[in-house]
Amino acid sequence: MRVEHRIGLAYLPGALPCFEGFGELPTDVVGGDGKVNGKPASDVLDMIIVPGGSLVESQSTLDGILDEISKMAENGKFVLGVCAGFQLLAKETDIGRLSAVPIIRKGLGLLDAKFRPLICTDRVKATVAGKSFLTEGVEGDLAGFHCHTYGRVELGEGAKRLLVSHVNRVNYRKDPQDIISGATNEAGNVAGVLVHGLLDQNPCVVKSIANSLGISDDELQGIRMENRELTRRMRSEIGISTNIHAPENAQTQPRRAMVLLVTAIASGSGKTVVVTGLAGALRRMGFRVGVMKIGGDIRDAVPALYLIKEPVREYTSLRIGESGWSPLIPAMREAEKAYDFLIVEGAMSVLTGVFNKAAQRPSSTAEVAAALGAPTILVVGCDKEGIEGALLNTLTYARVLKAAGVRAEGAILNKVSPSFMGGAIREVVERSLNDAGVRLLGMVPRADLEGRGAIPEIEIRYEEFCAKSLEIVERSIDLRSVIGLAAPFEERAVDFTAFSDKMRALITEPDMISRGAEAC
Repeated sequence: MRVEHRIGLAYLPGALPCFEGFGELPTDVVGGDGKVNGKPASDVLDMIIVPGGSLVESQSTLDGILDEISKMAENGKFVLGVCAGFQLLAKETDIGRLSAVPIIRKGLGLLDAKFRPLICTDRVKATVAGKSFLTEGVEGDLAGFHCHTYGRVELGEGAKRLLVSHVNRVNYRKDPQDIISGATNEAGNVAGVLVHGLLDQNPCVVKSIANSLGISDDELQGIRMENRELTRRMRSEIGISTNIHAPENAQTQPRRAMVLLVTAIASGSGKTVVVTGLAGALRRMGFRVGVMKIGGDIRDAVPALYLIKEPVREYTSLRIGESGWSPLIPAMREAEKAYDFLIVEGAMSVLTGVFNKAAQRPSSTAEVAAALGAPTILVVGCDKEGIEGALLNTLTYARVLKAAGVRAEGAILNKVSPSFMGGAIREVVERSLNDAGVRLLGMVPRADLEGRGAIPEIEIRYEEFCAKSLEIVERSIDLRSVIGLAAPFEERAVDFTAFSDKMRALITEPDMISRGAEAC
């Protein structure tokens, strides 16, 4: 079936071309040079989609693609920017969320809009507030999700509101409000939206685009056939422009997906580095890998999803307390249908929230681990208390968790001084952990990822962060042992009030640990 209309998708470091499906519309990729199969995008394409990512924050876009996006806009062709793509089309973004003064990154200025810090990772409803090629004939509310750190949009006179999202949580707190989540230029051919999944979850938006471009129903089917092949090719590469490809003969899916829960004894221990590297390494070995995040802050999962080219789905975020999207067991059941191997990343410390009796349950990573019966790996940073303090903390946490019924079976010591990586010290660490029923899976040296580009929730250079994460995991972690620990999740009925009471006793009464272990 002949396809006359071509829709391009920006495929370059810092972008997330597989974070969502974009309504199965893209037929071609546009590289950093702005070309499609060697020809300028503005000559070939009828529309270009610029996906989310860290394009503005990390300044990873090249002049070639910027010039072609501008040419397409000037020529009246359709340009759609999603999240970071929206920022790229705008005038500027203030990325100084943790800075005393604004830190401004300039965009193309195709939309008269400015961005300021505002964190939101909600699933949302967005109301159509204006007309463009996205919303012709579309009325009422549209579904999707937000995943941004810089989401306060200020529109100038040259821009028109397109969407308004109704959000419940911003900046980590419940704070219901309406925020501008889409804008268009005066001509209506350039649009930016903050809402991810807009084309996937709302067929009426795809129909509006098709009608605006003059795409017939028959041609739309041809476009989708080309999109399936395009998606297959993109997802076969691990990361972007790495030339690392997953085996075509991927693992045959077992009856049940293997599961590992990766958590930490403190925030900042490096669990996102470990999860990202593990996801990439397992994908490289041929596993179909899924990554899930406990709690609503799915930004932590983005680096791993960037590397393995998997989309965000409703079950990507597991609900704890008032944060997160999907109930635990239904989400796990749905996820294991699609993947061979599921990595579940914890929220904050493994114990954070366990004492909060007023919270909705589960409210901590420890409770999730208990309810899933999932093998659990502790990631422990050695940068603040040295390897001595890290070992003591690991043993203490492991014993408390085991006594409470959590399968704390593995540990990764992170940010280790190179002088402690081997020899007698490693033997002491390994023997001590073995005595506690915990396998040492690796000792990871401190990654050379300093500054803002190393922090996922502020600003991240995905290609650098992911490449380093993959490198250190493949070099420093025993992947065979990691795979050996994994097991299907078990649906366990947990009395969370009793669990919290027991955990409190285990922490405050040391002799309870031995009694708890005997009871288990």
